[in-house]
This record gives sequence, structure tokens and C-alpha cells, in this order.
Amino acid sequence: MIEAKKETITRAQMRKIWALAKEIGIDEVDLRGLVLNLTGREHISQITKAQAIVVIDYLVDRKKGNYRPMMASSQQMYKIRILAKEMGWDNGRLKGFVKKYAGVENEKWLDARRAYNIIEGLKKIKERQTKTKKAENKRESEEM
Repeated sequence: MIEAKKETITRAQMRKIWALAKEIGIDEVDLRGLVLNLTGREHISQITKAQAIVVIDYLVDRKKGNYRPMMASSQQMYKIRILAKEMGWDNGRLKGFVKKYAGVENEKWLDARRAYNIIEGLKKIKERQTKTKKAENKRESEEM
């Protein structure tokens, strides 16, 4: 199950989930079951913003025909690649990171939960790199 910040789902996210479910042809009972499987919560109103994002990503992928049950969404995969690129990582470094922290040989094999964890890990690394660069720049400007 996916746990994240405890901010509750927004009304816009709730409307998006119901609209996507209707477009795909998922009825209320099946949607509630899907939400339970993805988040561990019985009611859509009980899920967090982060969990709503996972549900929406899943429904969007399913609508596009990229249906991979419980696998990382195309949006999650995109975010992973963008973060790695922003940090200057090549494919080898990203694969090594994914293998070490998610236990899979290739990022394409990530499930939604592991992809979420990889994204959060990459965000923290990027944040540390930014802080380090700012500190270095500050030291350099003080030396001048």
C-alpha cells in the first residue's frame, strides 16, 4: 500500500477519478475495489493527495491502453527519467540506483509503490545536490 503525506484528496482529484472511471466503464463497486487495492482505503474520500495521484495515474494508463496492473504508471516512469536527467545521471547510474533501492534490474519493472519510493529518493538526492551547490557558490562569492 502507498503511504505519503496525510493531506486528504482534493475535490478536483475526486472528480477526476470518477470521470476517468466513467470514461473507462468502471462502475462504483469496481472503482471502490480498485481504490482499496491501490491504497488500502475503502472510501475514496479517505485517501491522501499522493494516493489519489496513484489512482489517477492508474486510470489514465488504463484509458490509454497502457494497462499494467500494479505496475508503475507512465507518468511515474517519466518523472523518474526527468529527475535522473536533471541530476546529470546516465542510464547506467539510474539502473544501478533502481537495482540497489528497488531490487529490480530495470526501472521498467517497477511496481507503483517502488516507483513512488524511487521518485522520492531521487527528489531528496536532487535537493541535497542543490543545497551543496548553493553552499559552494556562497563560499566562492565570499572568497572574492
